[in-house]
Amino acid sequence: MKPNTRDRHWLWGIGLCVVSVSFVVAVVCFLFYQNGGRPPSKVLSEANSDTSVIVPSSSLPTIPPAVSVEAPPQLPRIEFSLGSVEEACGLNDFVPYHFDDLNDEYAWPKSLYDASGNLAEFFSESDECRSALDSYINTINPYLWVAAGTSEVVSPFAFVLSDEPLTFERMFSDPTGDLARVQDALSRPECLLTDDDTNWEMKETCYADAFLNYALFNRFCYGNATRYRVRHYYQEEDNPTPEQDRLMWKQALEDAWIERKCEEFSPELELTKKQYPELVMLLQSLGDPEIKGNASLEILIELAARLGDPTAAFTQPYYAYGGTNFGAIYRDEGYKYGRFSGLLTSGEWQEFSVKKEPSTDRFLRTFKMLALASARRPNPLDEIEFDWEFVARHLCEPPYDNPYRDSEESTKPQSCKEIVHELRQRDIKFAPLLNTLDKFEQVALELEVYE
Repeated sequence: MKPNTRDRHWLWGIGLCVVSVSFVVAVVCFLFYQNGGRPPSKVLSEANSDTSVIVPSSSLPTIPPAVSVEAPPQLPRIEFSLGSVEEACGLNDFVPYHFDDLNDEYAWPKSLYDASGNLAEFFSESDECRSALDSYINTINPYLWVAAGTSEVVSPFAFVLSDEPLTFERMFSDPTGDLARVQDALSRPECLLTDDDTNWEMKETCYADAFLNYALFNRFCYGNATRYRVRHYYQEEDNPTPEQDRLMWKQALEDAWIERKCEEFSPELELTKKQYPELVMLLQSLGDPEIKGNASLEILIELAARLGDPTAAFTQPYYAYGGTNFGAIYRDEGYKYGRFSGLLTSGEWQEFSVKKEPSTDRFLRTFKMLALASARRPNPLDEIEFDWEFVARHLCEPPYDNPYRDSEESTKPQSCKEIVHELRQRDIKFAPLLNTLDKFEQVALELEVYE
């Protein structure tokens, strides 16, 4: 019996369905084996981006619409000086320091580092930014950079001018050569000072500067010194001003510059017991046996001061707080052994180096100390030159470090003008003190911190 027309249509429909399904299965299987046995979903996804492979559109997975990323808010632009780090590195175009979005497209620290922890392309590829950072950071004293913003005891480096300043440029100039010079000096008996011995005349022949340079290079490149840095930080809930926000970014750029600079040098320069066992053992034998742990870097800095390096003679202990190293201490004590040890260990200097409110008696003791310290010496190497602008700001410019002051009950502190006037009423006859008072008054007036 022949099938009727209706039955024939039905059979043809079944046949077409079977053929279509077979074709799709055959294509998927073919792609599966041709592509190393990867899952069909992966193959289909790749096929969709490869125009050389045709796949029926009905078999492709549904692609969700792209999620739009909210543009970060823009802070008011700041007029930065031409050639400054802020201008050259385009800080006005940075996202707000605390900005983050749900898609993590602009999350800190992605603006400076990629997913692998490497510095972002803008930093490595921007010659203008890198050049500005070079010019800026190379002139900075590492000790003052780490402790910037503190209100505690101020480093002698801030008060004193030096013909041989300590800078990052000096520290990074030749660490390989510095290591070789340290090894050479310590191979000679005359450079092996023990106990509290000093010999400032050995500065050149024993390469005193290399001791300090190499110690600080190790501290910054292998000892995470940037982690202990005191930073200006403003909480997000306090709504930082644009200037405060850009300052936090500038500090981050400085940290990144140090990290990038250290990457230029070999790990073999790190002073470790494994790499330089004889050198480390020798340094330990020259140090204080009561100090526990690896104090090799501190010993190098102390030796630099004992051998006459003038900048090592200003080094003091530094207390750092924060992160995973709460209470970490650098025990640098060059100030005890250098040319200016008599001044820097005195009670007058300790009182002067703390930023306290002006007072007549305190200023009188300070000016006497400054007058005596800046007097001419038989040996010019023993003379000390003060940065009078910093001295004037330190003594006259608030804020002052006085945790016990009750601002509601206490009266306004005296101005430097009032105190100098009181001192002149005492009919002082000591000429060096009067000269110091005149110098201080002149600088304070010029800086507009006198009244």
